[in-house]
Amino acid sequence: MKKTVILLFIITSMFMTGATPNEPVDPLHTLTKIAEENTWAITNWEVMLKESISKTNFNDILNDVRNSHLVTRTEDENSIKYILFDEENSTSIHVDQTIIVSKTEPEHIELIAVMKGSDWNEEIQSEYDQTSGKLNDSFFQDKPDEFTCIEVIEDDTIENRAVIDVLTESLQLEHVEEQDDPLEMSKHKKIKYGYTPLWNEKFVIQGIPYNLQIVATQGDSGKLAYTIGTPILMNEY
Repeated sequence: MKKTVILLFIITSMFMTGATPNEPVDPLHTLTKIAEENTWAITNWEVMLKESISKTNFNDILNDVRNSHLVTRTEDENSIKYILFDEENSTSIHVDQTIIVSKTEPEHIELIAVMKGSDWNEEIQSEYDQTSGKLNDSFFQDKPDEFTCIEVIEDDTIENRAVIDVLTESLQLEHVEEQDDPLEMSKHKKIKYGYTPLWNEKFVIQGIPYNLQIVATQGDSGKLAYTIGTPILMNEY
């Protein structure tokens, strides 16, 4: 997760939610299950939740969180940030909660929560589910947008292109597009985009839906790291 994501600008104008008859499975559960079934080593995972709220709701939320969190206020020329610290933070999952108030658009207020870790097992999954549920119940007002990614490292069990081939089959990927990194010195080898019908969120370019991004990055050891994100990688990789 080391370079700024390509196509990030499309999120604000093209992010969509499609209707599906059933509630989809949490993308993190799906991606980690695929990794475990194929004995891929999960080295990092991250889930970001984002929601825009009204100024009226902002005051209520800020008053509520001050009762259960330590709150730090920072300010720059563009925004005011309220960073929340939970005294009961888990040792397995790191949680960041932030409220951002834009100075140029004061009515534009964002709630952002990030859960991340470097290990994954049944206990951590249970803890993640509890943490996610708590955030949805006590921090967010409605259903937030969700961005998920995991990273797996190439080893002796991962043959060339096996990660992408397995994901293509397991996630029923459609509209698969491949992009080579144009920078000669870049460690990025391949960037792939595709669409899976398993999840609601998607962005649309020229009428074609996408909601999965795979980036293969050359590590210092020479091994490839695969970063897999849905509906798009929001952070650096």
